[in-house]
Amino acid sequence: MIVQLIHNPASGTFDEARLDVLSRAFQACGAQVRLGRTEIDGRFEILPECDLVCVSGGDGALRLVVASMVRAGLSKPLCVFPAGTVNLVAKELGYSSDPEIFAREIMAGFLDKEVARLEAPLVTSDGQPFVACISAGPDGQAVARHSPALKKRIGGAAYVWSLIKLLGDWPKLCFSLTVESPDGTTKKLTSGAFYVIKAHHYAGNWTLAPSAELASDIFHVIALTRTRRRDFFRFLAAVALGRDPARLDFVQSLPACRLSITAADEQSRCAAFQVDGDLLPKPPREIRMADRTVAYCLPLPA
Repeated sequence: MIVQLIHNPASGTFDEARLDVLSRAFQACGAQVRLGRTEIDGRFEILPECDLVCVSGGDGALRLVVASMVRAGLSKPLCVFPAGTVNLVAKELGYSSDPEIFAREIMAGFLDKEVARLEAPLVTSDGQPFVACISAGPDGQAVARHSPALKKRIGGAAYVWSLIKLLGDWPKLCFSLTVESPDGTTKKLTSGAFYVIKAHHYAGNWTLAPSAELASDIFHVIALTRTRRRDFFRFLAAVALGRDPARLDFVQSLPACRLSITAADEQSRCAAFQVDGDLLPKPPREIRMADRTVAYCLPLPA
């Protein structure tokens, strides 16, 4: 069995020694390991001869690997070792952060493909797959303005600090959203901040859409119709306390299979979007479910 172990050397949490432990753990389970690395342009090779693709990194690195597999037309079982700043997919699928436990559980899952597979429907932004979330609004601006050097030192707290600094220059954005529901109905919204949620978790342990999950063939749109400072921090407080933010009078939560996005003014056209914890190169126009899946290899107790 051949495992292609792909890592993100640009990650703020990259640890070469830990990657080596993970590689040796797979080898101790009887696998051959081929190392690979993500590139910022997403151009890297998935080995045709590999039996399992393992991403050592966060959701951003996973997104690049999924996109590469889609471009190459490859369908191979995939897993992710949680080595990124935020690891939403790994958290939802129950992957261990201990390299040796992770390798043993993944090898056990690989051998039991009838039980330990999750076919997760893909969602795309202007044709490019993403795995967990896209958002625009204050947190998108925080991702755009965060310090990579600070992120390397303190991890996800760098985004919090960036958000705090936004208080003196609060973004005033406006987007027109057209949400197509699974039943074919459409709804138009005007929003100053919105979230497209595919995974169950957001920004760590938070949950914006309680029914969201990777296995679902829909995504969820969480739209804030007011985004003054006090509104946004009420929204954050509700999420932090484990409450459904849709209970707030300025928040709408809709299941969707397609979303069209139009910026209402110049400031909004230049707004930053975050995708899986990374900065999106340009604002998306359409988000929709794709007609294919990615097969995650699930962990089983060894």
